[in-house]
Amino acid sequence: MSLSRAAASRFRCGPFRYLTTSCGLPNPDYVNVSSAPSNYDNSAVVYPGFLSEEEGQSLVKEVSKRMKRRRFEDGHWDSVISKYREIELATPHEVDNESTIDAPQYAQTIQRTRDILKSYVSPQLANHMKWLPCHVIDLSKNGRLDAHVDSVKFSGEIVAGISLLSDSIMRLRPAKGEWIDDASDESSGGYVDLYLPKLSLYCLHGMSRFHYSHELLPSDSVYQISGREDVQVTRGRRLSIIFRDALVASKDA
Repeated sequence: MSLSRAAASRFRCGPFRYLTTSCGLPNPDYVNVSSAPSNYDNSAVVYPGFLSEEEGQSLVKEVSKRMKRRRFEDGHWDSVISKYREIELATPHEVDNESTIDAPQYAQTIQRTRDILKSYVSPQLANHMKWLPCHVIDLSKNGRLDAHVDSVKFSGEIVAGISLLSDSIMRLRPAKGEWIDDASDESSGGYVDLYLPKLSLYCLHGMSRFHYSHELLPSDSVYQISGREDVQVTRGRRLSIIFRDALVASKDA
């Protein structure tokens, strides 16, 4: 059955209270690798409770203001997503090179997130890292996001996202075909599940970024925790703030 409000609140910071002592840190209980291929490199992380309620509301307010004239689309040219709308969420610093010191709260939240995401690339790359403007997807309650790998022609080492309004489960599967050049021998099976409560941050790097597709499971799918109570996740309307670094000419730059 679906989570009660009290149980869902506890699961924001850990499936059970004794599993974690603080929110805002990566928690391995939110990444289920029990069905992963043996060569998986544990390159997906989830930070439950990454945002405060105030930070989340600030992002929702800014996105809603920019999104209000857009209609939900039935589908996309690549058939990966349906019943969605999207915008680019550029900050004042990205548009007019304004100082980040007195930036609005949503922009400060974006900058804080990028600072943390830099830890998932090499120091050499982090020193020269540039970011694409955030991409926002508003997925309706009945929308779907099917398996895909984000373009490797235009974005770099990281795909990450902040989840707002609704909880969801993301599934990673070994990619094959057009997405990668040399699928491993184990690319035909196995998967990794990520539990993404609202206000959480996920980050895909390494194999999870380049060699695994990602998708959202349907509402009322079950997230399994080894040896613990399973959680049925009801997904409503979902806002995701997506972070991608810009592709550089040389990864050693």
